[in-house]
Amino acid sequence: MKEATFISLLADDSERLKFRSELVEATLKNPQWVEILLTNMEAIDDANSNFSARILELACKDKLGLIVPYLDTYCDLLPKVKQGPVIRACAKICELLTIRYFKNHPLPLKERHFEKIIEAGFDWMISDQKTAVKAYTMQTLYLLGLKYDWIHPELVLNIEKDIPTGTTGYVNRGRKIIKAIETKTKFKI
Repeated sequence: MKEATFISLLADDSERLKFRSELVEATLKNPQWVEILLTNMEAIDDANSNFSARILELACKDKLGLIVPYLDTYCDLLPKVKQGPVIRACAKICELLTIRYFKNHPLPLKERHFEKIIEAGFDWMISDQKTAVKAYTMQTLYLLGLKYDWIHPELVLNIEKDIPTGTTGYVNRGRKIIKAIETKTKFKI
């Protein structure tokens, strides 16, 4: 696939789902196109932003290393995203990054990356987000709490605040995270 075709398919509402696999595959074969996806994601009011975020998420699930050259750009984007589907994709990518980091697979995450991920994560936890975003974020913040002591008490407070009104999925994940924190046992990744 040529770059112009890639860009065209990302923008074509009628063809998006039909070519999703091909777009993910094209991203995997052309890692430099991650920059196109991130640029589209920055257009926070554009529907193209949602689809580009989903393509990036799926590509990162296959090959997380794709995002590494763009970690600064990606982490700077986190506090700016506003659309639910983009936040969901970003939350999943943050979860993938932290899982990889804490499973002792070297990733060049710097202090500033952690700070941006933590800031966005707590913003997502306290705002009105869907269960998937909060579940991915709980996992991310739980893991980062192993590195930064102050996170776990804050995370427990945030989870407990939403348990009375949370979905079954939220409540189940939240209780498991709280139990892991309170008993100082590892939460199964």
